[in-house]
Amino acid sequence: MAANKKYDTEFFKKLFISGEKSLRAISREYGISYTHISKLSSAEEWGKAKTEYIKQVTEAEQAAEIKRMDDDLQELTNAEPLEATEHQKRAIVTGDKLGTLIQTGIQAAKSGDWRNLKVATETWKLWDEQMRKNHGIDEKKDQPLVNINVMAALPPKSELKKAEVDA
Repeated sequence: MAANKKYDTEFFKKLFISGEKSLRAISREYGISYTHISKLSSAEEWGKAKTEYIKQVTEAEQAAEIKRMDDDLQELTNAEPLEATEHQKRAIVTGDKLGTLIQTGIQAAKSGDWRNLKVATETWKLWDEQMRKNHGIDEKKDQPLVNINVMAALPPKSELKKAEVDA
């Protein structure tokens, strides 16, 4: 009679919870029975732990984005008043960042990447709330501070660069 194999279940648990591998992938790669790993996962509630881990990662990403936005705001607050051309350059950079955020959301929606779509929409929401707060805009309004239709109508960055070169 063969002795039972001993597996590093904590290692398997970490692989699954982190999203690195599915239970089936762990089963195939490490030669452990899928039924065994599935029962172990169910008994120890790895699924709940994975959900909590993903929630924490998402919150950490959002907190990092908020901190970056706060740092950017602090930098702007401490900055000297801008010349007209500097203000225009800053507006273009801000528009580029917004355009990138919108494109990220569009690509995430097209590819079905709901996690990145959620991050993009939450980032937009936080940015909008921050702009409302900074500019003292009534929070009861339903309209976003930046009209997305106006942003979508702007020419691509490549055309703007070409126009700068031609000027």
